Amino acid sequence: MATRIERRHYKFLKATSKRMVMGPFGCPNCGEELYFQRDGAKVRTKCPCGVSGEWNYGEILQPVDYFNKLSDELRAKKNAGST
Repeated sequence: MATRIERRHYKFLKATSKRMVMGPFGCPNCGEELYFQRDGAKVRTKCPCGVSGEWNYGEILQPVDYFNKLSDELRAKKNAGST
């Protein structure tokens, strides 16, 4: 049986774990910390190395999904430039 303090601590963790973590992610180009900002209906990111992205906000998408979109776009640009 959990003590009252343990239950209270669990309740706190359960309430705070629902927030989305918008970073830091490692930039796929340079490795710097990369954060995603939500501005209304858009999600934006920009790295000092010049990598940036902007997408429409989706209720079901998590920040890691936006990071994957950024990585896919960067990979597509590199592949298009090499061929």
